[in-house]
Amino acid sequence: MSNVIAINKTYDVLNNLGDYGAAGFNVYTRPVKFIDANDEIQVVPNKKVLVRDDNNESVGIVGQSYEVAQHPDAFRTVERIISNSDLDTTGVTRDIQVSHDGARAYAVYTLPAHSVGQGKEETALQISTRNSFDGSWCFHVEVGAVRMICLNGQVFLDSFAMFKARHTAGLNMDHAARKLSKAIDVYQNESERWIRWQNTSVTDNQAFKTFADVAGCKFVTPVKAMTSTVESLLLEPEVYRNRTLMNLWTQYTNDERKALGSTAWAIYNTMTHWATHASATKSTAQKNIAAIQVARQDKVRQASKNLLTLAA
Repeated sequence: MSNVIAINKTYDVLNNLGDYGAAGFNVYTRPVKFIDANDEIQVVPNKKVLVRDDNNESVGIVGQSYEVAQHPDAFRTVERIISNSDLDTTGVTRDIQVSHDGARAYAVYTLPAHSVGQGKEETALQISTRNSFDGSWCFHVEVGAVRMICLNGQVFLDSFAMFKARHTAGLNMDHAARKLSKAIDVYQNESERWIRWQNTSVTDNQAFKTFADVAGCKFVTPVKAMTSTVESLLLEPEVYRNRTLMNLWTQYTNDERKALGSTAWAIYNTMTHWATHASATKSTAQKNIAAIQVARQDKVRQASKNLLTLAA
């Protein structure tokens, strides 16, 4: 299936990526109905149901003002951004994931021709989009990167690197294309920040407090993190029962700190490794790992803001 009109080589490259797989369906709207006490069919006036056109299953019930942004349209928007830019698409890849029975979809375009750094610290530019029909995500496009040696997704902290809009009549996908047209400049600025983090030393207490924030472990307050040893904190039930915190600390001490030193860069890569590669905490949630990974990326972005202070 052709996704974009092939009018130049870049469009051809994107067309050759194939169709949109599990996210390649559209939804249509239908009224929400119910049978009242008199066995008569009534219509809920302020709601509508979204139904997949491939299997007729519902993916959400929304308000009348909800403006549908189809998954394929969201992906085509990113492809227009890429095609209308000066980005080099040599070797471009696209990874599409869906969760919640198709109600949420996520696509990541990796452009290895735009790489910075060398060897273990080489990163490649990524542009991604997410979309949902169940109200969990607004239409969202962002610029990011991937650390090539481990394929960790590197989230950007600069708000200019993101565009998001609610599903209302004001939804304007073309605005996303204009806002992210300077992706290369954003990418360059972010890579300079990563270089600073590589040269920013941290203590184990600073690393542990950052991981506790990501893991939602409120027991590790700023005071406890700075006045207690990590070894003593690890003996606390509220700490060692937090599986996410334990996984982050293990990844940091066993892998990232050994490879990258006690640096802010090692903290950041510990978090992005967890966001990108860790399984769902519950096995029953693994089918929705795409949505879980997006939520983790948002947590990493928030926690990483603390690293800006360390590198100031």
